Amino acid sequence: MVATLTVVMMLAQIDKNILVLMVGPIQREFGATDLQISYLIGAAFAVSNIAVGLPAGWMADRYNRRVIVAVGVLVWSAAVAANAAAATFATLVVARIIVGGAEALIPPSAYSLIRDGVDDQRRARALSVYTMALMLGTGLSLVLGGPMLHWIQSAGIRSIPLVGQVAPWQMTLFLIGICGLPVGLLIFLNRDPGRHADAVPSGKPDTKAVIRHLADNKALFVPLLAFAVCNAMITYGLGAWIPTMVVRRFQLGMAEIGLIQGGLLLTMGPLGLWLAGLAMDARSQANRLSGVALVGLVVSIAVPALTILLCMTQTLAGFWLVDAMVVLFSWTFMAVTSTIVARKVPTNAVGLVMAIVLVLNGLIGQGLSPTLIALAGRQVFDAGPEALARGMALVFAVAGTLAVAAAAWMYRSLLHAEAAAGSYGAPAQAPLR
Repeated sequence: MVATLTVVMMLAQIDKNILVLMVGPIQREFGATDLQISYLIGAAFAVSNIAVGLPAGWMADRYNRRVIVAVGVLVWSAAVAANAAAATFATLVVARIIVGGAEALIPPSAYSLIRDGVDDQRRARALSVYTMALMLGTGLSLVLGGPMLHWIQSAGIRSIPLVGQVAPWQMTLFLIGICGLPVGLLIFLNRDPGRHADAVPSGKPDTKAVIRHLADNKALFVPLLAFAVCNAMITYGLGAWIPTMVVRRFQLGMAEIGLIQGGLLLTMGPLGLWLAGLAMDARSQANRLSGVALVGLVVSIAVPALTILLCMTQTLAGFWLVDAMVVLFSWTFMAVTSTIVARKVPTNAVGLVMAIVLVLNGLIGQGLSPTLIALAGRQVFDAGPEALARGMALVFAVAGTLAVAAAAWMYRSLLHAEAAAGSYGAPAQAPLR
């Protein structure tokens, strides 16, 4: 089950990020401006992804999760393949909106399935493996997307039955979309683990009950959400601006940057998440969830320090060395967050709570952080040659400080709860109704 869900999420990241490599051909094909391209790549995807996120969490806690995953994969794969028939820029935008909405269906159901399908002793590692898909899919899109487009162009593969002649970039998207269709059916090769003991046969929680549960446990969930969002601001902000920073500082081409950064995402990212999963499983034995929060605290100290150092590094070799360390730690925060949610939230509410986390990450981390960095570079550092890097360092320093404070608060809250329980951890959560 975990392997299948990881493959599904890898495919989602490939389909999400591959369009970045098609910017040049799309602009030449449709005469699109940079502003239009930014909407196609960013807002068109993000708005629908965020809009569907909370309903997807609501559905994951009520309906067949395998069906939800399969429908999401089939719909977004068809939408990616449909780019081959796009005759206008508006058609590309519509397809991108559909991809964003369909991909939002997956994570809440995936987290809920892993929560029910993996025992407590191995769950942190399972969630870390699933989180690896974010890096593996992005890395594969960077490493393989360009060569695939070049191969299609060189081989002269231009014709699609019932569609006719298409551009190489359209053929690339068509093949990637078609390959995704059978992946959506793989989920049915896995047995549905059912809802665990803390759920009831008709366990469909009232949304107000979920919000009430979060409010009643605000000493844990307020710092947990702040921890996730602040780390997301650093991770998404870095991802949005690191190519531009490298081009300006070291004059490298985008193809070379993609190969190196993609290689790091494919190697250091999974290694870091696997080690974090082992550490969290070891620290959370006997239900001592404070050990997981301690891993989050270490990550919240390491990531801001390393990203600020990255922004200040002036040698190319040193830059990639520090970047490798950043990638090693950068997505561990999601493994920490999902592990705590899986343990502290009743199984019939995991989908909705993780959807709330993902929506907040999308709104503030992915949506706000890149803009704050640009504004800091222009307003605080007078748009000089190093303004972007300094703006990144400033935003990362502020977000990192808040992340450390939130992680420390979360750690203390869990320590207090364990001490109060007297046996290091509370029993299984009662279902919400």
